[in-house]
Amino acid sequence: MDIKRIDATSGDNIEIKRIEKTGKDFSFTLLSKIEEGQLKEKLNSLMGDITVQGKQLAEHMDLKYLKKYRALITEFINEIVAHSHKFSRENFLDRRGRHRVYGIIRLINKDLDDLAQELIKEEKEHIFILNKVDEIRGLLLDIIT
Repeated sequence: MDIKRIDATSGDNIEIKRIEKTGKDFSFTLLSKIEEGQLKEKLNSLMGDITVQGKQLAEHMDLKYLKKYRALITEFINEIVAHSHKFSRENFLDRRGRHRVYGIIRLINKDLDDLAQELIKEEKEHIFILNKVDEIRGLLLDIIT
């Protein structure tokens, strides 16, 4: 085994730069503003798509339009629920000393919830039609089985 000597430079020529870290609050605020802007953009886009698809479904009543409409509604509701409500668990002891765990749902963004309610009001007729189509499909599946 050969042992070789490695010449290393001394640490005198190395520049040391101190970088001040910004607070985590700033990055969180910036990230939340970016996400909020993207969320509003996405929700407005979904709202427009749902309206267009609802009109197409009302005109043609085709299964292809129905599936797309249903997928758009599901995606919209999932976005609303994911960003407007927060679920948390809290542990408590009751008067007798027993351990209790409570699940608490807090409304984070009232505007998102209002937007979802507005969509449901506007698309109520189409959702009613979808409900009837789904009931018919369920009855047909019951007959098959």
